[in-house]
This record gives sequence, structure tokens and C-alpha cells, in this order.
Amino acid sequence: MKKLLPILLLIAATSCGGKESKSSEQENILENLTYSVDTIVMDPGEDLFNLSMGIRDLDLTEDKRQLFYFENMPPKLLQVDLDNLSLLSKTEFEQEGPDAVGRFVANIQVGPNNQIYAVGLSELGIYNLSGEKIQNLKIQPEGIDPELAKNSNALFLNSIYDFVNQQIYTWVNHETSSTNSLFQIDVASESAVLIEAPEMDIVQQYSLLAEDNGSYMASPQNVHLLKHKGKILIHCSAMANLYEFDPKDGSIKYIEINHQLVPNRLTGEVNRELKSEADFRKEMKKINEQINYLKIEWDPSRQMYLRLAMKSFLGETRSDPISYEYYIFAYDQDFNLLGESKLDLEERLDYSFFFKDGKLYSYVNVDDELGFAVFTFDF
Repeated sequence: MKKLLPILLLIAATSCGGKESKSSEQENILENLTYSVDTIVMDPGEDLFNLSMGIRDLDLTEDKRQLFYFENMPPKLLQVDLDNLSLLSKTEFEQEGPDAVGRFVANIQVGPNNQIYAVGLSELGIYNLSGEKIQNLKIQPEGIDPELAKNSNALFLNSIYDFVNQQIYTWVNHETSSTNSLFQIDVASESAVLIEAPEMDIVQQYSLLAEDNGSYMASPQNVHLLKHKGKILIHCSAMANLYEFDPKDGSIKYIEINHQLVPNRLTGEVNRELKSEADFRKEMKKINEQINYLKIEWDPSRQMYLRLAMKSFLGETRSDPISYEYYIFAYDQDFNLLGESKLDLEERLDYSFFFKDGKLYSYVNVDDELGFAVFTFDF
């Protein structure tokens, strides 16, 4: 295995908020965190990996043993064995016709029996591993703005699918919808309901869009959706807090998380009336140099949620180098804070990362072969 980062890094962090012990002191399970990093490389066999566009989106089977993602233009579905470090299959999908997935697949989710929920820029459906479209989900649901219902790209781009109950949950980009709501779309009736999440207005507050001589620049706050134990978690990059929606009774709960090591949300005034690239970069720096939370993932091996967060320090121009700070957090099943720590890591982690067996996998290109930096945490 090729060495990517120093093998052992000792992390020291301040104590954090959590459940009180008998001594009234708060325990931080990540206070003495150590970790090692190694690089693994997948064997393509007789095929090859096309990494010209990296990995835009990926998903794992429930047992975390296999990874799926699409190469794009033309679209090809790759099935990778993470235990044996090998490519299992690569299947080209149709761009047009009854089984079409479109030219570009932006979102993928693996369901039961390796069914694939694929969201393309022009198509949406459930597919099998042979590239056949099992179900067309490109619908125009009633109950929402008719113009938005026609815009499948905007409506479904950031969505997840409940294979059991045939429900689509989606969060619409703020540029095409001013609502701070989760959209729940019933496939059978082709109808939608909106579940309000008012605290998510922070997403609009700190998302930037600018135009300079016909060139558009965007710096959005990301919204993540996660289905876990029958509930839908709604969280974003702008704050630690999250919503939990229960489809069984239609209730939604706002959950506050109080970190001690870093702020819990973005703060400060941001100018969103931007007229030049210089103005855009100035406001983006204000936001990116604060804490930005990444997606939450459940770690079944430790029975806890794990989450990363980052700060990005931009230079004055595009060509200036960017430096990073990373943090890791642990929560119990009720989102009580168990631990927090700063990671002694300056290199940028790729956004295509995931947790498997308590380890963090971050995509890397190793001499044009598919690789992952694997972080083994000891706490």
C-alpha cells in the first residue's frame, strides 16, 4: 500500500459537551483520539477506471462491502468490492430511449437487491445492474408550484428514495424555491406535501450567487438528507443543528447540538448583492473561514453518528493556495454529543467520502487508479 499521509498523528482537543458523569464533569470520548492513515488501491482487472471527473456521487450497499458510482459521459455504472479491493463490473447505461439515464448522473442510491435509484440531469428512475429501467420516477407531482413540478432537475437533484414505501424525499435548491421545506413525494399518487423546517433559512442566508460579465459564480450551503431507522434526517453545512422527520406520524423535531470546540452555526452579516468576482470572493471568505459542517453518517460498528466539519482559508485570487482545518464529532443515537476533536490534517479531504467499519474513506486518484485514503481512528 502506498503511503499517503503520516502514519500516526496524535490529536489533543479540549473537552466537549456530552452527558454528565457522576463527577459532574463532561466526558469527551475523542479527547485522546489517535489515528493512522493508509492508502488502498482498487484493482480494475481487465478494465480501467476513468477518473477524469473524479467521483461525483457514490453509495454503498447496506453491509458496506460494495460501492457503486457512475462514470459520466457516457454513463457507466461501476460496482466495486471494498473488501477484496477490486472492480466487479462496469455497465454502460443508455443515454436515450426507454432505459435512458441521461448523459450525466448526479445522484445515486443503492436499494434492496442492488436496485439503483439514479438521478440524472434529464432522467430519474429505478434501474437494475444491467442498465434496465425498472420504474420511471420522472413525475410532475401535485401539491407544489406547477412550474417547479415541471422542472425535474431542480426538484429531484438533491433527493433520496424510500424503496419500501415508494416515497421520494427532496430538498429543493433555494434558487428555484423560496420554501424552507422538505418535499415528500408519493410515487403512486404523484402528489407532494411540504414539511416545514423554518430553521433551515440559514441555508439561504449564507448561500452566494454572483454574475460578473456573463460569468456566474455560486457558493451554496449544502443540505444533506439521510434515511436512518425509518426517519429522515435533514442537516446542512451552515449549522450543527438538524431536523428529524418521522414519516409514520408526520412529525418533525428540531434537534440542537451544542459543541464546545467550535461554533454551532455560521454567524455575521453577509452581503448577497454581489456585482463582481472580488465582491464574491470577499463574502465567500467570510463564510468558508467559519465552521462548515459535512454530512452525518451512522457507524453501526460503534453504534454512534460520526460527522466531519471544516474551515477553508482562501487566498486573495483563484491561483492562491487554500488551507484547511478539519474536525470530527461523535453523537449517540439521540444526538447527544459524545466527543469532538480537531484533526491534525492540512490536506483537503475529497467530498466523496464515507465511513465503513468505523474508518473514514476519502477518494484519491493514485496514478489514475481508484484509491481511498483510509483513516483508522482509535478512541
